[in-house]
Amino acid sequence: CHCDQREYSCGHFKWLATEHCPEYRERQNKKCPPNITAFEDRTDICGECKPKTQFPWIAGFMGKT
Repeated sequence: CHCDQREYSCGHFKWLATEHCPEYRERQNKKCPPNITAFEDRTDICGECKPKTQFPWIAGFMGKT
């Protein structure tokens, strides 16, 4: 499969599939080794490193008041 590699300022990276190979479809969506076709350097941090924002209405909704 063809993938773009996105590298974040926090050091993490993600692979984003741009095109799936025929083997991927035949194997019922089992991942194959990525073929990196493009790189993207990002100045922001990834979603895992961003601080989690909890809105007040969520705590009430979840029963945690």
